[in-house]
Amino acid sequence: MWTLINDCGKQLTIHSKVRENQEAHIVAYEIVEVESDQYKLKVIERNNSPATEVVISKLSCVQLKKYAFEVYQKE
Repeated sequence: MWTLINDCGKQLTIHSKVRENQEAHIVAYEIVEVESDQYKLKVIERNNSPATEVVISKLSCVQLKKYAFEVYQKE
């Protein structure tokens, strides 16, 4: 189940799956590194298609919340 990120420290770890869901544009990421309040994200899927190139982004918890990222949590 996808839920909004509201507590990075409790919800996010290495290998967590997160996504950016902006209307018809969905990008899924895997967290590959955590350093303090910085999360290194690797694109794994764009609009339900596997990523064809390696794209890495580094975002803080504040940015993840600001852009309404969601985290996948098993029910």
